[in-house]
Amino acid sequence: MFNYDYLEASPLIIRQTDSIDFWLIGAGGTGSWLSYHIARLARSLGKSGKKVQLAIADPDIVEEANISRQAFCDKEIGLPKAQALALRYSIAWGVETTAFVQEFDPKLIRRAYDKLTILVGCVDTAAGRATINQALELNQYYSRSEIPRVWYLDCGNHAEAGQILLGSSLETDPEFYNFGGLGCARLPSPMLQAPDLLKPKPEELTNNLSCAEMAMLNLQSESVNVRVAAEAADYLYRMAAGNLKRFATYFDLESGTARSLYITQQSVWAGLKSIVSETTPC
Repeated sequence: MFNYDYLEASPLIIRQTDSIDFWLIGAGGTGSWLSYHIARLARSLGKSGKKVQLAIADPDIVEEANISRQAFCDKEIGLPKAQALALRYSIAWGVETTAFVQEFDPKLIRRAYDKLTILVGCVDTAAGRATINQALELNQYYSRSEIPRVWYLDCGNHAEAGQILLGSSLETDPEFYNFGGLGCARLPSPMLQAPDLLKPKPEELTNNLSCAEMAMLNLQSESVNVRVAAEAADYLYRMAAGNLKRFATYFDLESGTARSLYITQQSVWAGLKSIVSETTPC
């Protein structure tokens, strides 16, 4: 069934600037596949005259178990994932890429008035998502009426299903997300849209399994990470082109279905109702 919300959807308005920082946070199952698209977009924007930098943060090392479902090869076994990808795109495409062989820390973000920062989260733990979400506090340093300088695109999946969520703000007041005549300039944080993502999964509480081991535990589809990466890449391409009209996408590989939430005032407000009801005292 066609979702007619698309016909009423507003385009997303992002800050127009000559300086853009992309952060890929997590270079495992989804992040490694998505890295190609981000580097490709960074190169294209750079050729158009913008100053674009790519940073990749991941503390893990490429293991043999990663090769079957992540975008690494045998020759990269033993290298830090972030370093392997940064080297690949710096040499092949000349994209300025920095590797951080560590967990992401919001303090790493260089705050600047004239810079747009896009955080692409490909982590699979509640703690990792909470840290990325914290970085959106940087938008609060500026006037509430200004277009956000930091955006967070969250990418996640289960065994055969996944979701992509885009947001910029930690504000829970629906009135904050009023739309202007040209479109929508602010969206609720992915963690406001899906607060359950901040609840640790049982395996997070009981052990220190690697991403590859958790993938085996959950019997993930071999193609689910590729699908998440493809959907997320389309979000980024459309953000750059100025024609993005959705802020959340959910898909299920087994049934072959997918649905998106479009950028309408009704959809944005509906996503915040549960948050507001939980925080409002009786």
